[in-house]
Order: sequence, then structure tokens, then C-alpha cells
Amino acid sequence: MANAVKLIAKYMERNAGGRDAETLRDLCSALESETHFELSRLYDLKAKAFALAMAMIEEWRFDRHVIERRLQKYLAQEENLAQEEA
Repeated sequence: MANAVKLIAKYMERNAGGRDAETLRDLCSALESETHFELSRLYDLKAKAFALAMAMIEEWRFDRHVIERRLQKYLAQEENLAQEEA
């Protein structure tokens, strides 16, 4: 997510106090904390902010997939070790 986060941070600096920057901040916060975000807010974004929001969601989804795969691999290794010890 680092790439999208950096781009969003730059966008927010250049557009501080704007509605689009606030929406992007709220989206990032909701993704990180796994809380509710009203998707209809994305419709009101300007094209650049909308593209950043989509990039953020795409990277968030990919990162979650990678973490899930790593967790599954770790749990499988732990289970194999437990079976070998038994």
C-alpha cells in the first residue's frame, strides 16, 4: 500500500482542507481500521482523487491477500511441526 499512500499523502498536502482530501483520509482510515466507509462518497471525487482512491483499494486488497497467504502458510507449518512432534 505504500505507493498509493504516498501519492494520497502528497495529494492531501496540495489540497489540504478540501472535500476530496477529507474523503481520501476517511477512506484510508476506514481501510486500516476495518470500519465503515460510505462508498457513495467516491462518486463525488474529482478524477485524480477517484483514481487515487481506486489505487488505494487495489493495494489494500492485494496486501490483505498477501498477509492471508502468509498466515495460512505459517499456520500450516505450525501444524506440520505439531504433527511431527506427536
